[in-house]
Amino acid sequence: MKKRALCILTALMMVFCLSSSYFAGTIATADENYLELPASGYLEDGGYYRLDSDVTNKSALGVKSGTEVTIDLNGHSLSSESTNVILISGGTLNLIDSSSDGGGSLVQTTNTTNTYAIKISNGGTLNMSGGTVSGSYGIYSNSTGCNINITGGKVVGTEHAAIYNTNGTITVSGTTPVEISALTTKSVTEAHGIYCASGNVLSITNPNAYVCTKSTASSAKAIFKSSLANATITAGYYSTDVTSYVPEGYECVDSGNSDYPYVVKAKTLMPEYYGNSLTLDGEVGVTYYFDMTGQENPDIYTLQVQIEGEEETRTVAAIEPKTVDGLYCYRYTVYVNPDQFGSTIYATLTDGTNSSETIEYSVETYCMHAISTEGWEPEAELCKALLNYGYYASLYTGTECTNSLSDVSGWTDPVVGEWTADLSGYSGTGTEGVSKALILGSSVVIRLYIEKGTTEISDVLTFGDAVLERHSVTDENYEYYVEFKVPAKDMVNTQTVLKNGEEFTSYSVLSYVYNALKSDETAENLSNLCKAIYYYSVVAYNYNGWR
Repeated sequence: MKKRALCILTALMMVFCLSSSYFAGTIATADENYLELPASGYLEDGGYYRLDSDVTNKSALGVKSGTEVTIDLNGHSLSSESTNVILISGGTLNLIDSSSDGGGSLVQTTNTTNTYAIKISNGGTLNMSGGTVSGSYGIYSNSTGCNINITGGKVVGTEHAAIYNTNGTITVSGTTPVEISALTTKSVTEAHGIYCASGNVLSITNPNAYVCTKSTASSAKAIFKSSLANATITAGYYSTDVTSYVPEGYECVDSGNSDYPYVVKAKTLMPEYYGNSLTLDGEVGVTYYFDMTGQENPDIYTLQVQIEGEEETRTVAAIEPKTVDGLYCYRYTVYVNPDQFGSTIYATLTDGTNSSETIEYSVETYCMHAISTEGWEPEAELCKALLNYGYYASLYTGTECTNSLSDVSGWTDPVVGEWTADLSGYSGTGTEGVSKALILGSSVVIRLYIEKGTTEISDVLTFGDAVLERHSVTDENYEYYVEFKVPAKDMVNTQTVLKNGEEFTSYSVLSYVYNALKSDETAENLSNLCKAIYYYSVVAYNYNGWR
């Protein structure tokens, strides 16, 4: 302990004897593991040096071959006007900053051409995890076998490259933010963020690495390597394009950051588009299948949909998954109204960050494929009837229709000419206090308007297994309305609604068609649409391919 006290006294005496501009920092003495940083010379092997004040040295500090040294900046500055602040000559320097704000720095202050904050030679190694290293060159090595490993902190080149290395390795790893910047705005061709020469090997895997050059020289790059160097970048942000250093499975893309416009990341393996099917489950649309086999979080994906003629984008969630051809597929159904059968559906799968390519499709595209495909005769007949329904729906609503089936060989429109269908069996049953309507959207819907006093609030109306929800109406004659979807194959059938388990009223899609066609007041467009609905309902009823 006497020897230790004498060392402390000597250090204090040196503080008072030296000029206030150049002194060695007084190291915290509460822990005997900390050594006092000398004003110059080689640091002690195994030494752990921590600053507890700013230090300015006239001469460089050295780490000689065969030694390993740790310097903790501890939020303070170690600076020098010497050519190097620290020279690593064959040894290993661990540079850290244990301060809470990470404000420690190691600075070469002259900024002349051949000066370096840290110079490495003779196969030396720098392991840097914190602090800021700044000089004309931040970190410099031009000898064989030198290694630079950075897991945190900042490296700044004020006049030239932030990091310059030859015949060694540069590794930027971990996840702690790392900034490597050549900050001169002059036209300095060598002012690269990182310069790799000769046999150097560069690896950047840190997703929070930021590498830039601000030099106006056209040849100055965030990363520059000679033809003999090897660079692999799989992460990080860059001021210039680093595509040539990005391996297969990764990509350099727009980051959206004006200072670092390029970001490198692993290519997102979006679920593969498997195919689609026509959906007629009470509503008409297209169902898209995406292979989710091996996807860790399939539930995060949604289908973003823009339908031609619509201003708003739809967000479509997945319906029940299905295994198809051994693939685990998520399904996304996009419903469209009959007058949209010819409208292009623009569909893009997204996880909120990454997106698939846009898929362009339509109900008409599917139907025309079925019509033209050998062996699809039953589907072809159904699709002809469906498109004919869509065509007359378009005429009724005034929507442009791209296909009236007039170009389909052998097609005869059943709506045109003499109409001989007998629908008298669909006159429907009258129910006092109930008015009935057909709603044509993506689904064919029967709607029942209930007059006031017809039911009690406690009455339960059901259709099949479903309890029908009451919807309010503004008409003073009606209390509410209920409605239910009718699948294409069931449009010829009479549908019965129960009240408290007993029959309340019956109706069918063809009841509406019958009443509309027998009326002399029905407009031609509506009359033709009803005929098309009838024809579609008959073909759908006879189609045996429902699943």
